[in-house]
Amino acid sequence: MTKKQGVLGLVGICLLILVLSAAGLASDFLTRLGLDLDGLLLILCSLLMGLLFLIMLLVIAREQGWIPQRHKKDAAQPPAPPKPPVAARPAPARQQSEEPVSVRPGEGK
Repeated sequence: MTKKQGVLGLVGICLLILVLSAAGLASDFLTRLGLDLDGLLLILCSLLMGLLFLIMLLVIAREQGWIPQRHKKDAAQPPAPPKPPVAARPAPARQQSEEPVSVRPGEGK
């Protein structure tokens, strides 16, 4: 399966859920469930599923370039040129001490 087929499959699923959500809302009013508990649950579930899949459909469409993205005016300005790198300074040379160093504890004090 190619990427394009996968995207079209996702779009098809989103559209199917949107149609089923619209059918759920229509059936609520056609069966006159109205604003009793069953009707409210059907309305809320249909709206929830419809909105979630509509948002997902919009995200997919924006990623695929089907919906143009808005560019801010600040983004139209060219970015500032990069600063030249700062040269690293060499570390100062350590002076060796003239005192003898002992590896035995307690000596050299």
